Amino acid sequence: MNRFSISIKSFKSYLFIVAFSAIFCVSAQVPSIQKKYDSIAKILEQTKNKDSIFNLLNLQKELAEKAENKAQLIALHIKLAALADRGSVAQMEYLETALSLANEQNDTASIITASVKLARVFQVRNDYNKALFHVNTSIELSEETEDKNAIIEAYATRGNIYNNISQIAAAISDLNVAKKIALQLPDNEKELIPILKTASYIHYSNNQYTEGLQILDEIIAFYNEKGDDRKKSIWRNNKAMIHLSCLCVPVEIQKQNLYKSIKSAKKINFNAGEAYAYVHLARMLKNENKLDSAYIYLEKASNIQLGRSTKRFQGYLNQIKGDFWATKENASQAIKYFEKAYNIWDELNVLKDKQYTAKALAHFYDKQRNSAKAYKYMETYATIKDSAFSKQKVEQIKEIELTYEFKKQQYKDSIQNAEAIDIMALEQQNEIQREKHLQQILFGLFLVALAFGGFAYYAYNRKKKTSKLLDEKNKIIEKALQEKQLLLKEVHHRVKNNFQIVSSLLELQTKGIEDEKALSLANEGKNRVKSMALIHQKLYQNETGLIDFDEYIQTLVKELSYMYASEKKVTTNIHTENMEFDIDTAIPLGLIVNELITNAYKYAFDATKNNELNISINKVNDEEYKLVVSDNGKGLDDTIDLTKVKSLGLRLVRRLTKQLQGKFQLNNEDGASFEITFKDTQKRALLD
Repeated sequence: MNRFSISIKSFKSYLFIVAFSAIFCVSAQVPSIQKKYDSIAKILEQTKNKDSIFNLLNLQKELAEKAENKAQLIALHIKLAALADRGSVAQMEYLETALSLANEQNDTASIITASVKLARVFQVRNDYNKALFHVNTSIELSEETEDKNAIIEAYATRGNIYNNISQIAAAISDLNVAKKIALQLPDNEKELIPILKTASYIHYSNNQYTEGLQILDEIIAFYNEKGDDRKKSIWRNNKAMIHLSCLCVPVEIQKQNLYKSIKSAKKINFNAGEAYAYVHLARMLKNENKLDSAYIYLEKASNIQLGRSTKRFQGYLNQIKGDFWATKENASQAIKYFEKAYNIWDELNVLKDKQYTAKALAHFYDKQRNSAKAYKYMETYATIKDSAFSKQKVEQIKEIELTYEFKKQQYKDSIQNAEAIDIMALEQQNEIQREKHLQQILFGLFLVALAFGGFAYYAYNRKKKTSKLLDEKNKIIEKALQEKQLLLKEVHHRVKNNFQIVSSLLELQTKGIEDEKALSLANEGKNRVKSMALIHQKLYQNETGLIDFDEYIQTLVKELSYMYASEKKVTTNIHTENMEFDIDTAIPLGLIVNELITNAYKYAFDATKNNELNISINKVNDEEYKLVVSDNGKGLDDTIDLTKVKSLGLRLVRRLTKQLQGKFQLNNEDGASFEITFKDTQKRALLD
């Protein structure tokens, strides 16, 4: 045996002695640490202030880290997550740390809890793939352990997520599973009511009113059996809201429901329940045109004193009062109450009701010829409408195509990666603790940490060396692409908004035009602006940069038929399936279609006959497309010369056809038929 091997053995013996001493010193501190931990727990039981609770929990976390008590650390991270803002990065990080520690300890119950809470965080953050991954983990483990409460919570959470991504059938299926298990529990109000509440909301938001009302009847029956008059009043008022939305229940049944709500509220002096019921009754009576009775109930609601903050109720009450005076065509009173409601919704940031009141105020100020205020509220209405649409688009995700086996493997891989990362992190924490409390072994622990860090760094570099450069380039390319797409969407969005403002200004301008010809010309100009705005709207709604012309023409026909059809009955047949064009083709083609449809509505159709409008776009060959717009009206004069026609609309069609390098032809059999052969942007570029 040489001297080198002897020195190695001596060094190993030294490290063993040092490590044993460290463990002994730390163990000696554990009882005192636990006493401090327990004393803080007693203070927490009597503390109500959120900031104080947060600070005390962090003190407990420091003590648990010193004692290396992983079970306490898991529980503390979950408690800290509950104090963080909903969906915040802090909440996500606390729960991810709790999940990592639980995986390290093989603590199945904590894995289930942390996973389902993480799923809710990612749901709020609109990351639905991660949300589904974590909730599926929770479902799998809770079913393995047969933990009924955990199964209920996990299935109810997944039902909520499915509803967010418009998978309604899957959402209802999961909620039914949770409901079935909840009904088996002896005291199930805490578990059952949130499930029923979520299910009723899903049905209501998807216009499934009958199903939603059935679920509300279950909730009311539940509280009826318990004799809870407060909850009965609340849920009967919720039921009345659905009655007023769907108009699918006889009026007498609606009234009986609200009379019972008022009776329950009066029995326990529940003023809020009584006040809301009176407003609902007023709405119902207004719909029956019993305005005197409606006014009585609105005054009753106004005179009820509510103990807590009444802003939301006052917003609702003033909005219904505005509707009441609008029905009586009293513009000044309607404006008075709509403005009160608008200010409250603006303060509370209730966008849906703010949008409703803004539209109403724009209408009444327009009737009073107050263009400035009409424009202000119409702009607010349009802004909220656009922002609501953008939010809806952001919240949509692609259809999930991962199979269950892949998800399971992904889960296992994530556990392994988390364990590897946690080992490194915990070693570093141990190093810091040993430096603080065991300075006599600082040199030995430093060498261990340095050796471990060097090994980890070497292993990491070896694994990542081949892919790091490629990943960075991919990220740069992806970021640049995303920025370009975002910029294009913003440009189209702003162009569309500018067109919309021009259209609104034209709309306001036409209010003062009495000359029929001038009014017609203004309306035609407005329609042309709208047709171009619609192109840009479709562009920023579409990820591909192309306009689906079938969807575009459907929308355009609907707009024009609303303006021109009046009492004329027109059957529209559209055959433009799978036709997509870029903006350079779509704008001139859209203006052509607008002019031809407008021409048909103005001159071709007769209120005494069954009118028919046919629109089709077909690909003739590899280079050309054909647009045909025909009607069964009286047709045009056979002697008309399209090259010399004075009509602005037909001249515009002829010029736009030339821009598309196409041909314009008129057939006069069984009505007028306009045929336009044109080329798309790519083929036109080749000719140029």
